[in-house]
Amino acid sequence: MPERQNNISLNPDHALCSRIDSPQKNQAQMSEYLPNPVGKMQSEIQLAGFHYIVCMKTRPTNADCKLSLENVEYSFENISEQKNDTLHAEFQRWASSCVLRDLIESFSIFLMELYREALKIKPSRRYSTTLEKFERMGIEDQLDVISTDFQIDPRWAVRLAGYNKARNSLAHRQGIVGARDVTDGNELVIRWLVAKFELIEGQAQSVVINSPMKGLVQAQHIEGAPARVEINDKEKRIPVGSAIHFSPADILEVCQTLQLATAAYGLILEPDVKPQR
Repeated sequence: MPERQNNISLNPDHALCSRIDSPQKNQAQMSEYLPNPVGKMQSEIQLAGFHYIVCMKTRPTNADCKLSLENVEYSFENISEQKNDTLHAEFQRWASSCVLRDLIESFSIFLMELYREALKIKPSRRYSTTLEKFERMGIEDQLDVISTDFQIDPRWAVRLAGYNKARNSLAHRQGIVGARDVTDGNELVIRWLVAKFELIEGQAQSVVINSPMKGLVQAQHIEGAPARVEINDKEKRIPVGSAIHFSPADILEVCQTLQLATAAYGLILEPDVKPQR
C-alpha cells in the first residue's frame, strides 16, 4: 500500500519510489508575485501538518494529570479517574480542531494577501468589492468573492467551506453537528482529495498523473517500474446531531488538499494561466 506523506511515495516493497513535489516549488518559479503569499501559505500547511503528526505520536494517559514547574506541582486529579482510551480520543479531537483552526485562519489571511496583490498588479480589472470590505469578511464570503472575480472552480470553495464549518463545530459545539453547520440537506459534507498509486505495464521510467489538476502537481520517477497516480475526491457526511470524527489519515489528506488549493488560488495572479480544478 502507498505511504501517505507530504512528499507522497510508494513503499519500497513495491519496487517503485516516486515523489509528488509540493506545488510551492513550481509556483515560485512561475511568477515573481507568487513566492510570498503562496510560499507563506505552503509553509503554514507544513507547520500544521507537523504539529498534528507530533500530537499523533503522543498518547496521553491519566497519569499525565500532574506537572511540576519551578517547585510548584500542578494537578488535575479528576483526569486520573478517566479511561486512557477516552482521553486519547479527546486529545485527537482537540488536535484535529487546532489543525483545522490554524489552516482556516491562515487560508483566510492568504486570500487577503492574494486579493491585495491582484488589486496591485491588475488595477484595470473589475472587482466586486474593495480590499477593506474583503478583509472584514469571513472566509466563506471571501471564497465567494474570489470565485466570482477570478472564475475559480467552485468545487474549491465547497471543499474549503466544509473545512470551515467542521472547524466551527469542533471549536464551538464539541464536534456535534448543528443546523448551522449543514451544507447538504441535513448533513455536513466534508470533501477532500486523495492520491491513489497504481503500478502499470511498461519499461519507461515515468509517473503518469491522471487528474484535471495535473498542472498543479509534478511527479518525479526515482527507480523501479512505472506508475500511475490518480487524485480522486473523498467525502465524509455527518448528520445533524452526530459527532465529527477525523482519522489521522483524514487530517493529513486535508493538509495535502490545501496544498493543492493554495496552488490553484495562487494562479489568480498569473495573467496567462487558467486556474486548475
